[in-house]
Amino acid sequence: MVDVLVKGGPVMIPLVICSIAALAVVFERILYLRRTSQDPDRALRLIALALERDRMVDAVAAVHKVKGQIGTLAATALASANRPREQVEVEVRMAGEREVYFLERRLPTLEMVISIAPLLGLLGTVLGLIKNFNVLATSPQLLEAGALSEGIAEALITTAAGLSIAVGAYMLYVFITGAVDRRIREMNEFATNIVKLLMEGVQPYELSLSKDRTEEA
Repeated sequence: MVDVLVKGGPVMIPLVICSIAALAVVFERILYLRRTSQDPDRALRLIALALERDRMVDAVAAVHKVKGQIGTLAATALASANRPREQVEVEVRMAGEREVYFLERRLPTLEMVISIAPLLGLLGTVLGLIKNFNVLATSPQLLEAGALSEGIAEALITTAAGLSIAVGAYMLYVFITGAVDRRIREMNEFATNIVKLLMEGVQPYELSLSKDRTEEA
């Protein structure tokens, strides 16, 4: 491995940095999503049960037991419960937008790695070929098929490395963005349902809950 890095030349350094950055972002996002895992349907039922007893204090206490973005949306909705519906919807939407920002944070780093890793690899190959042909031009005695092919093979190391990093980063990006998109859909559904619960008194079993749709699918 060290021999490959050395043969790849100085461009291998930013490529290694790109791979480390991509892995760091992926691990951080996975840990964040696990730490903020949530059950929106359970949260709705807890809040509805407290509201049925006309105990807002119990509803607030129930919200504190809810983790993640759903907990933030629920707390925002309850804090605005005595305001007009339009204002509640605005407050919940703004809270949701802030949570989406935190969900998508650092994903641009992965996008950058996917974009520049192949270009860095190509740059390394071009520089390697230039160096190789300069050596051959100054030392014609080295102009043999074996020496030429070896030099070209070494120059192509960075292209292979750049493409490998980009492909791996893209696969991880698809995985993470898929998880983020699912979380955002859960948030949108919960935001709609919590407003209906507070403003219209619609019970959880009357709402289109995410688990029900998953089971039907």
